[in-house]
Amino acid sequence: MVTITNRAKQELKRVGERLDLEMGKFLRLATPPMWVGEGDFGIVIAEELDGDRLVEHEGTVVLLVDWDLMERMPKAVLDFKESAEGARFTLDVF
Repeated sequence: MVTITNRAKQELKRVGERLDLEMGKFLRLATPPMWVGEGDFGIVIAEELDGDRLVEHEGTVVLLVDWDLMERMPKAVLDFKESAEGARFTLDVF
């Protein structure tokens, strides 16, 4: 199962609040083909689908993760890290 760190949950909540998502829309951890940006994964805005895992922080849904994605990466860790290069989400797959 993909683990989402508390730091990532805090940042996801902040991003969701800043975006002021419309009712029924959430941030989603996505991989291709849903994710079409740079890298192997990204965060997109999407509606909840059957089989999604809802990740909550302080009573708010901050992220959707597809059940199939969770099963394919059982030891993955989604984190939010700051460095000299800037802040970003990382997905470490073990």
